[in-house]
Amino acid sequence: MKSAFSHSYLNEIRKRFPRIEKDFNGRKRIFVDNGAGSLVLREAAEEEMKARLDFSANTDAIYPESKGNEKIIEEGRKAVADLVNAPSHHMIYQGESASELFFRISYSLRDLFEGNVNVVSTYAEHFANVSPYFEMKKNGFLSDLRLAKISREDGTLDMEDLASLVNSKTKLIAVTAESNLLGNKTDLREISKIAKENESLLIVDAVHFVPQAYSDVSDYCCDFYVFSSYKVFGPRGSFMYVSENAIEKMKPYHVDREAVPGSGSYIEPGTRDQSIFAAITAVVNYLASLSLDLGKFRLRENIGNRRISLRKGMRRVERYQREINKAVLEGIEDAEGLNSIKNVNLWGIRNPTEERGSTFSFNFKNISDRAAEEYYWKRFGITVVGGSHWNLAHDFFSVPSMLRATFLHYNTLEEVKKFLEATRWIASR
Repeated sequence: MKSAFSHSYLNEIRKRFPRIEKDFNGRKRIFVDNGAGSLVLREAAEEEMKARLDFSANTDAIYPESKGNEKIIEEGRKAVADLVNAPSHHMIYQGESASELFFRISYSLRDLFEGNVNVVSTYAEHFANVSPYFEMKKNGFLSDLRLAKISREDGTLDMEDLASLVNSKTKLIAVTAESNLLGNKTDLREISKIAKENESLLIVDAVHFVPQAYSDVSDYCCDFYVFSSYKVFGPRGSFMYVSENAIEKMKPYHVDREAVPGSGSYIEPGTRDQSIFAAITAVVNYLASLSLDLGKFRLRENIGNRRISLRKGMRRVERYQREINKAVLEGIEDAEGLNSIKNVNLWGIRNPTEERGSTFSFNFKNISDRAAEEYYWKRFGITVVGGSHWNLAHDFFSVPSMLRATFLHYNTLEEVKKFLEATRWIASR
């Protein structure tokens, strides 16, 4: 079967990421710690620096540097709107991190949680998406927080259990689009139906999903869609889409006394960093360019309609990610897949289906996570990392630590093979 990205195309992709082959010390390594933060696109770093140097002046003045700052921020919002297929760039807001945005959402919706009401989330969540409601319940500001179970077998979300927890008193449903630990994807369309039937707001944590798949908030009918720019080839920072329905229910903290719904300052409490907006615009343009054939991609030709190009480019990424998944799970050439290597306990879906993302968490039966992490790095130069990864599934499975490897579209099948060979070597100790 023809690959979504040819060997030559992947070489061109990798040229766009300055630290893809070697770290800042010049050590050659294989980077698979993408779940914690991706490598940075060269154009994103360049545009970030340019915006920081040339347009450091603040907004709301008449001189060119100030107007340039405003333009960069507006273009960044438009780029993110295209990336997630939002109806308008006026529905896009920026934050310091996804965790900060999740907290900001909970604060803005505080009046909804008065009385005998509940919030529903799941055991598949990154702690950031649910921690505000744990805190509110602990301090008496929320009467009930309900967590849907996940499968003991593969960690998939128990949709029947989730549906049973939601009722007319459910003000909010908070779910992940893709588990940052297990790599399992969530059926957002089905959850959206459940939310709509019960008039509940729907928050989607898309941090792990956005770099691996096409996003379409109009299709999901969600009210909040949050992701981190540093997980998608840019700098630290975050962005979110907010629906008109949600805006009407929010009472956000803001400094701008003239702020109105639809203005950035309505939800963003303070001066924005224009360089982050410049960087995300570069990232979005790059992802759209993945729709181009090799010659046009190499020459960085015009992408045409950005939304259409993003859909094509990210669908192509999805196909390539499935190729990666198949190789990791089932093996490649003479390298055994994670499903077959003895002494490896793999978590998450074990088949390369569309419901599986490219994050793989596992433990060795013969060696601790810390010792394995050292072998991966010191002997093989592979950035596999152990720990809790801030996910509630650790609590559900009573497994405090897992090793994690996340592959993105700049990773090669040859890198997968080397990862599998290293894994087999460690498993045989």
